[in-house]
Amino acid sequence: MLAATSGVTVATAEAHDDTAPLARTLVTMQVVGTSAVLHGTVDAGKQRTTYWFEVGPTTAYGASTQSGTTDKREPVAVQASLSGLVKGTTYHARLVARNDDGLSLGADTTFTTLGAIPTPIAPSPLPSDGDGTDSNSDDGDDGSAPAPVLAPSAPPELGRSVGVAAQAGSVLVRLPGSTRAVALTADASVPVGSILDTRKGTVALSSALPGGTSQTGSFHGGLFEVRQPAGARGMTELVLRGPRPTCAVRGARAAAASAKRPPRVLWGRDDHGRFRTRGSNSVATVRGTSWYVADRCDGTLTRVTSGSVSVRDLRRHRTVVVRAGHSYLARRAG
Repeated sequence: MLAATSGVTVATAEAHDDTAPLARTLVTMQVVGTSAVLHGTVDAGKQRTTYWFEVGPTTAYGASTQSGTTDKREPVAVQASLSGLVKGTTYHARLVARNDDGLSLGADTTFTTLGAIPTPIAPSPLPSDGDGTDSNSDDGDDGSAPAPVLAPSAPPELGRSVGVAAQAGSVLVRLPGSTRAVALTADASVPVGSILDTRKGTVALSSALPGGTSQTGSFHGGLFEVRQPAGARGMTELVLRGPRPTCAVRGARAAAASAKRPPRVLWGRDDHGRFRTRGSNSVATVRGTSWYVADRCDGTLTRVTSGSVSVRDLRRHRTVVVRAGHSYLARRAG
């Protein structure tokens, strides 16, 4: 049995000219169980245009489908298939198109999956950064929002998305704009800016490099945000997140509370890729190696077990090459 929303919504976020693209989100025509097919049209503006759908439980979306390209002179119909959605849940979706002359956002449209509405499950708590705010939430999370949807596995796109796969244990993913972290149960594609919680598991992370190639690294034991800065030739930066170390503890009660705070650390391994980890006091660029980084009360420690790591000390403004069996402490200010 098919379920479909009614009506067609069409809108753009920018004025259209002869070269800028034009994205139109159309009605979601096919919803079967926990699967759906999104539809839209793209006018490429007479030049090569990339398009994709954004989807999620709110208008913050949080997930995107694999992108496609077109350079047709006339509008073309496009679609994307989704699976593994939550039963009885309303989702928002829109089509996005981009070329060198502009970005077009199709109108938001909604569809509802079939089946009973699941009982809300409180998300796994993610630690704060120690300043009274949740490092992984914009405005809190009461557990009542539907879980975000992770896009199916797809080749990583430079500056836009990375591929993730749980290798061991449990891995959580928090998408940009979402207030909930969800378990990584299958290989997925997530946007740059996502936060991965590998404190209880190991994740394989694949990111794109210039020229259509990609790289893969293995990371575990910490909480980190994935970044891929523009102009960095595919360098993938993993920023330590979570509670900062409590450096001035007074009294038994304060000491006990501090001991319960999960450490701000990360273990990594790669094979001559372009990865770097960013702590509070240093940035470590790896060179095909196994390494460990930790924010501590006295600074950011980088320890290398194989290969070598180039550590940029942010306070002393110096770069040190740390080789296997050695470590470097970038001391905190003050």
